[in-house]
Amino acid sequence: MKVTAALVTYRWARALPYSLTSVDSQTRKPEEEVIALKPSGDSSEEVMRSFSSQLPIKLVVQEKGNFTNAVQMAIDNAKGVILFHDDDAVAEERWGEKHENLFDFLPNVGGIGGKSHKAYIKSGEVVKTHEPFYDEKPPRNAFYRKPLPECVNYCG
Repeated sequence: MKVTAALVTYRWARALPYSLTSVDSQTRKPEEEVIALKPSGDSSEEVMRSFSSQLPIKLVVQEKGNFTNAVQMAIDNAKGVILFHDDDAVAEERWGEKHENLFDFLPNVGGIGGKSHKAYIKSGEVVKTHEPFYDEKPPRNAFYRKPLPECVNYCG
């Protein structure tokens, strides 16, 4: 299965190294990293160039439009299963592996989400926590806000 990691970024050069390092450190690395970049002059391009020897980065420059246009640009330029991550987020080491396994296990599923935990930067290092980023209880009880029965305990 071909896996593409994708992100949309604008004015987050200071966070990109942490995000891209987490993708480079995956137990199952993606075949490519598609980055939809809206230029801002904050040196994001230089950060991406510094990772070009570690990750096969495909840069897509967004000249106009908004966030949803950038997401569509990333989708249009990706191949295989697309794993979106945020430009200010650090992926857990088995993020790619777990999602690939889930897509193998659930071939008719079109999209999969996951838990987010808080992390902090202390003396230039990422300190991960098990603190939930969002409240664990959904704001309303709806079938689409619950995991599939087969995956209730998948994330731990």
